[in-house]
Amino acid sequence: MITTVLIALAAAAATPQATCATPEQATAVRSFYASLPSAPPLVARRHMNLAEEIVSSGLSADHATGVSGAHFKAVWDSLSEWPVAFFIMDQKGWIMKFEGPVPALLGNKRTDAFTDVKAPGENGLISHIRPDLVTSIHAVALPGGMGRDGKMREGMTRAVIFYDASKESVFGLYASLAGEDLNKAAIPAFEKTMALMRTLPQVCGR
Repeated sequence: MITTVLIALAAAAATPQATCATPEQATAVRSFYASLPSAPPLVARRHMNLAEEIVSSGLSADHATGVSGAHFKAVWDSLSEWPVAFFIMDQKGWIMKFEGPVPALLGNKRTDAFTDVKAPGENGLISHIRPDLVTSIHAVALPGGMGRDGKMREGMTRAVIFYDASKESVFGLYASLAGEDLNKAAIPAFEKTMALMRTLPQVCGR
């Protein structure tokens, strides 16, 4: 009995708890997206005054899927097969965007809590990440539509977004962004990643 409890506690400690939209919040999110269907969750949360993780988890199953951070490796291994991605990070209001190959996991050879990832090439991007802090990972596929500025956003917004205990995104990898002319090479790979995530246990009900 004691051993079982300790194992359960260790598992709980290993993966921080995700934050899911309440039924009322999910209704509000879907109402918002009925009028602004292509808005990335990063944008929608500013208009709705909700945490971004709540926005992503409130999207309908037709447009999103989400898994626990415990599935980080499976998702990242799929992402590393993308030929290219458009990265978006919002760090305390500083928005950083760049396009490049997805770094591959190098394996946890460090003595601290970080995991190294490196993009292909001698000078490929190197990052030190914390998979153990990821609460949830959501894939979203949002149709184009009219923006708040009255302009039509053609295409779709397709992204895989990582969240931590702040309930905000650590970063998102975009295969396409409605209204933006991004490299389309990642779209088939995104579809494979989203399909994989749909086969895994869902972190939030939809």
